[in-house]
Amino acid sequence: MSYVHVVNMRVIGMMCQKNCGTTVHNALLSIPGVTEARATHATSFATVTVDMDKYIEEEGLTTGKDGEEQELQETKIKQKIEEDALDAVECVGFDATVLGPNDILEDIEKAKTMETAPPTSIIEDDFDEKIESSSIVTNSSGKATFQVGGMSCAVCTGRVERALLSVDGVVEASVSLPTSRARVVFEDFSQHILKEGGPEAVKKKVSMLAELCASEVQQGGYNCEIISAIALGLSDTEEDDDGGVTLADNAARMESARKEEMKFWRDLLATACIFTIPLVAIHFSTAKIEHDHNHGPAWFEWVSLILATPVQFGVGKKFYVSAYHSFVNGKVLGMDFLVAMGTTAAYAYSVTIFLLEEVRFEAGPGTGHLKPTFETGAMLLMFVTFGKFLEAYAKGKTASALQKLMELQPVIATRAIVPPDYLVQIEEDGDARGKKGDYVVSANTHINSLQTEDVDIKDVKIGDYLLVLPGARIPTDGVLAANEGQGKGSYVDEAALSGEPFPVAKALGDTLYGSTINQLSVILMRVTATGSGTVLARIVRLIDEAQGNRAPIQAQADRIASVFAPIVLMLSAITFILWVALDPEEEFKQKIYTAIMSAISVIVVACPCALGLATPTAVMVGTGVGATNGLLIKGGAVLEAAHGVDVVVFDKTGTITTGRAVLGSRYELLQEDDDLAVGLPSGLRRSDVALWLASCAELQSEHPLGRAIVNAGRGIWGGDVSFAKDGVVVSDCVVVPGSGVECCVAKEGLGGYGSVRVRVGNRQFVNDLREETNNNNTKTELSPSSSEACIGDKEVLKLRERGQVGVYVSICLGNKSSADERDWRVIGVLGIVDPVGLEAISTIAALHKMGVDVWMCTGDHETTAFAVADEVGINRRNVCAGVKPEGKADLVTRLQKQYRENENDPSTTRSVRRKRLRLRREQKGGGVAVVGDGINDAVALARSDVGIAIGAGTEVAAEAADIVLVKSSLHDVVVALHLSRVVFNRIRLNFVWAMGYNLFALPFAAGAFYPWFDWRLPPAFAGLMMAFSSVSVVSSSLLLRTYSKPEIEEDGTLIQTNCFTTITKCLSGIFLKCCRRSVASSDHRFNAVHGRDNSDFEHMELT
Repeated sequence: MSYVHVVNMRVIGMMCQKNCGTTVHNALLSIPGVTEARATHATSFATVTVDMDKYIEEEGLTTGKDGEEQELQETKIKQKIEEDALDAVECVGFDATVLGPNDILEDIEKAKTMETAPPTSIIEDDFDEKIESSSIVTNSSGKATFQVGGMSCAVCTGRVERALLSVDGVVEASVSLPTSRARVVFEDFSQHILKEGGPEAVKKKVSMLAELCASEVQQGGYNCEIISAIALGLSDTEEDDDGGVTLADNAARMESARKEEMKFWRDLLATACIFTIPLVAIHFSTAKIEHDHNHGPAWFEWVSLILATPVQFGVGKKFYVSAYHSFVNGKVLGMDFLVAMGTTAAYAYSVTIFLLEEVRFEAGPGTGHLKPTFETGAMLLMFVTFGKFLEAYAKGKTASALQKLMELQPVIATRAIVPPDYLVQIEEDGDARGKKGDYVVSANTHINSLQTEDVDIKDVKIGDYLLVLPGARIPTDGVLAANEGQGKGSYVDEAALSGEPFPVAKALGDTLYGSTINQLSVILMRVTATGSGTVLARIVRLIDEAQGNRAPIQAQADRIASVFAPIVLMLSAITFILWVALDPEEEFKQKIYTAIMSAISVIVVACPCALGLATPTAVMVGTGVGATNGLLIKGGAVLEAAHGVDVVVFDKTGTITTGRAVLGSRYELLQEDDDLAVGLPSGLRRSDVALWLASCAELQSEHPLGRAIVNAGRGIWGGDVSFAKDGVVVSDCVVVPGSGVECCVAKEGLGGYGSVRVRVGNRQFVNDLREETNNNNTKTELSPSSSEACIGDKEVLKLRERGQVGVYVSICLGNKSSADERDWRVIGVLGIVDPVGLEAISTIAALHKMGVDVWMCTGDHETTAFAVADEVGINRRNVCAGVKPEGKADLVTRLQKQYRENENDPSTTRSVRRKRLRLRREQKGGGVAVVGDGINDAVALARSDVGIAIGAGTEVAAEAADIVLVKSSLHDVVVALHLSRVVFNRIRLNFVWAMGYNLFALPFAAGAFYPWFDWRLPPAFAGLMMAFSSVSVVSSSLLLRTYSKPEIEEDGTLIQTNCFTTITKCLSGIFLKCCRRSVASSDHRFNAVHGRDNSDFEHMELT
């Protein structure tokens, strides 16, 4: 028997070493007999070494007796160890595969390559890999995108998807109801066709298949337009091929489709109202008019027929057509069929009575009071159409998240015409601006002197140079080629992608992302990606795909209706046959009349209005209650998902924290005998000198860190931060992007020289350590292992452990003109912090008490993230730091797959856990909610089961989310989950009531109780019962208005109150108060009679 067995695995889904790598490592350590385990995030590689003897002993296994049997048993044990290793990794939410010898060599080579590659390439490769992993199918010859009109429910999306998959050559299809988009991927036929006809033949084949798909969808009764048809595998630049469709074109197309659908339902609703409102008015105004039916129909019955017919066959045409296509293409009898059947039955009943009056038909005793009820079907169609109009409106608001993202990209770009003599060739490898041999713009170029022209964003090509003014959005992805600022750098606000509040310093060659905002200076950029190859376009695609995976709760009604409708038709037919066969009446025409009326009653009383209203009414009331409590809930799908949420992932900046930089801790390092203490302004303490000088230097700064310092100074000294009233003059202010600010502060007698130069910024800048720069022209970060220890290093490390950014303040006394002669020394360190919100701690405590796991995912530094997590009560194991937008979405996917159960439960074997994990994957994961506020959270918000956006955040995040916290209160996260559970339970109650009502009313309508009670249900009363069922469902939903949100204590305890509990408490309080007064008066009388002192009673009363 071998002593150890080593299992090597490739683990998919790890985003960081601290959290994900440690999670996998700990999972592998749970295997019996393990002696060593490692998991590396950078290479997605994990290995575990297991002691075979210990494993056999702990698992209670046996080995073979002879050599051959022992070898066979050893192989089986090794296979079991590998299965246990895979099981351990998959049970914590990651995908894993066991590697063979060749795969291991490839991973080793990959690790070596990644170690030698520059950091930027690793990030870019990782981003591309994650984006591609979200695609539908990787081996394909093409893909196509369609705009589909006319879809209204989950049945429609399924019908469109089946139509697309019926086309030969389509291997996968996905349909998104919120965006009305469909996507298909074609099979891999490119190599075969390339040999015969070349690239043009492949493109022609893809276009032909796209047209076939569109035709198939159109035959199903839907409008379908080809947005793009792209052939893959023809060139290296296919990623940028977007079929000539820009983000602006996509936004315009989507908006046009949304308006067209809204106009369609608005026109139908208007038509229904025009004819139905007069019809209802006539019905109620003539209800008590006596009419002799032997003289034919009355005038108002003729008018009712004329008004009801356009509604039934004009407005109802949409439902007839949809029901027909649903049955022909999918053999499905959905809600449209039930609506069409119910309204047709009501209309047919009225027409039957009308015709019987016209021919003076004598129906027999008890039937003379019957009269047409044309308003019944018309009202049903009007209400259903109104619901469809609201649904189209809500669907348009859901899809507007993508439109907001698309509109971030500028439509016009300013292209710079660069003369050839402005270009220089890169002579060495490792230059951040490009590869060796590339021609780039000289760093000394005066970009304001370049000729420019405004061009459409569609005409921008890779390699073009674009000019971006301060405050303008960067048109597309590229690299910084030149700028007019000092230090050859610039600042870019990347909050749209990263969510972090501080602008990012950019040096020459640094990557620029489209839709981010340039600040401070004019920059010249070289385009590296356009169209669908940009980061913004990829985020749009990810959100679009994520929104296509939603399953609305209304689909339950369609599933019930698909079974319910055939049953109703069958019962109606059986009712007709039984009444003809068993009716004791001798007259055959009387039997026919009774049978027809009973059959119609069955159809009318079983109208699916109660089923159709069960969800939208509860959703409408629930969302209204949410709105009054500061919550914007976007539909029933949200309530379906939110009631089962068991994991909440918070973004840090702007969510757990305020998103506004303020001054935190500070260290004043000025010595008591320092010369600077001479000549300070009156009213300035020695312990505030560093803060004062930093405030003077940052007075003109627009950087958030600088504003935080100035605001702190104003909080101490008021508006005159520089003490100008004491003769202080601040001059020579210079901003060095990526480093800090420098200025001269002058005052008579200050420091003995009358002036002092001040620097505020990072370690290298304030100490003038010019030699410590890297190849990318960016300053190195502070580390304990720096070659030269500087004053303030220890203090900065302490600040980092608290989650604060350390800012150095240094001075140079005198006004020496030469920079080399200046002797800089640090006199203080200021800590800038993004403070935790007031409600963060209690919110997270409340979620813990509700049994919800809380995670934090941020793009910020790990040390800062851990400091915030410790403060608010989040376990460090649940923190992911340094994560990009696509990484946040990957975390959501991993948590959705993760199976959380008690690892120490001996009754649950690994095979059972693995089986449960596979079952959970088939069910598309558990309930994961994401709380964020920025565009960088938009992908995660869309991919999660429930996306919750802070109202004060970006508009895109609010549109991409399912729930918006209007008041930006974190307590509302708890309220949202609590309310969703209450509303969803009411929806289920409505469904149960609607089904129970129908099952109870159908026997009455069929006449099942006639032999005992001698009573039948006429169609008119069946219509009333049908209306009663709808009213009862609406009333049940209206009871949700009594909901009041729970109060959250500091320790997270929830105190639930509503009108009933409030009334009960008031009555209880009044009763107890009356009892106390009665007891008190009795005691006083008793003590007065017996002459006792009342002091004991008074003490008890006060107590």
